Amino acid sequence: MTTFNVVILDAYKPSRYRISKDTCGGYGTENDFGYGFIPNMLSFVAKHSLFWSPLAVLNLISEFKNNNLFDTTYTSNPESIGESTDYLFISSSIVCCNYELEVVKKIKQNFPKIKIFAFGSFVDFYKDRYLELGAAVIIGEPEFLFQNYKIDSKNLNLLFANKIISITKRDPNNLAPPLWSTETDVHSKNFLFGYKNGYAPIIATRGCPYSCYEYCVYPLQQGRKINAADPEKIISDIEFINTNTKIKNFVYRDPVFSINRKYTDQLVSAMSKLENKYEFTIETHLNNIDSQLAEDFSNANIKWVKFGIESAIDDVKSNVNRYSLNNDDQFKRVEYCRNNKIKTVAMYILCQPDDNFETHRKTIEYAKLLRTNLAQFSIFTPYPGTPYYKKNKDLINDFDFENFNQYNLVFKHNIFNKDSAKRELGKAYSKYYLNKLKVW
Repeated sequence: MTTFNVVILDAYKPSRYRISKDTCGGYGTENDFGYGFIPNMLSFVAKHSLFWSPLAVLNLISEFKNNNLFDTTYTSNPESIGESTDYLFISSSIVCCNYELEVVKKIKQNFPKIKIFAFGSFVDFYKDRYLELGAAVIIGEPEFLFQNYKIDSKNLNLLFANKIISITKRDPNNLAPPLWSTETDVHSKNFLFGYKNGYAPIIATRGCPYSCYEYCVYPLQQGRKINAADPEKIISDIEFINTNTKIKNFVYRDPVFSINRKYTDQLVSAMSKLENKYEFTIETHLNNIDSQLAEDFSNANIKWVKFGIESAIDDVKSNVNRYSLNNDDQFKRVEYCRNNKIKTVAMYILCQPDDNFETHRKTIEYAKLLRTNLAQFSIFTPYPGTPYYKKNKDLINDFDFENFNQYNLVFKHNIFNKDSAKRELGKAYSKYYLNKLKVW
């Protein structure tokens, strides 16, 4: 019986900044933190201390390995692709979109018999570009490919001929265990959070129903309806990863951990029974945290909680349909975490449509007063495919999509231009972390 070769390619353009294709709902980010010594230092630290491949890449490899009909390998090096490759699945993003298209073009020129499939959140918006190059595209979460189609070489050929492959069935409980192991050659690092011995991103719930879908890209691939794996499945995956890799640090990549309180209570209860063998990081909405849940997080050994603040100014947030607690309530929720020895990371967005120098000043001051352990500042980005982009397409003044990386101003703003936006970004990082040094 002939064994066909499948290669999962996760290629990155050269950059002095850290690139992640998993963040921002799979569109990806490129961490240029603005002008100044402190922002440059932080950009350098991010580049050399943070990396993980997109979960979609890992999960797709795991599904192929579980299928056992193909010889499946992973690579981040396009030059390693050769005539022995039968099927190539390439991870697509916005942050490396031009580079990825060039990679596809070159492979098609050199090895025209290879059947190429592109996948990722951004591929739906960019599908015509891939189709022009002779590639097929997977619309939806690629790890569910095997739940939608019988995958063998004959059917892969048929799917390739169809060119556009849609994913509809999505049962996370039937996914293969994630192979964070040397077997897949997929690696990760997260020194910034103290995870020196490796860590594994995992996901329990997909989808987000919040109103900030106006500018957020997570619902574009995962949808707005919550799709949760059973807590038993998550615990089983955690134990599986640890058995195979000895990794003890896990980061939940859910758009909003704890969005369903009943489910969250069940999952956190199951995590607490692991008896502190592992440490966890989550991202959630502060509205979901009360004193009891913060205590439960601590009992489950959740060490870091990340959340979006976006702005200290209500009018700025309401302009883009961002729902948040009032500032006093946010102080209270952060204090719940602090009282339970949980470290916090607050995320802020500058250059929102109604922002100005004064709203930035107030937001930076608020960030300093909130006293989170870390803060992340980025620049408002109207991402292609979102409702905000569609409504404000005429304001876009940068047509190189690789610049849509969360750290560049890509639309016409009433106050800021590209240069002043970058200066404001650098100022935010400088003022926040200089203040941290004074406090320490």
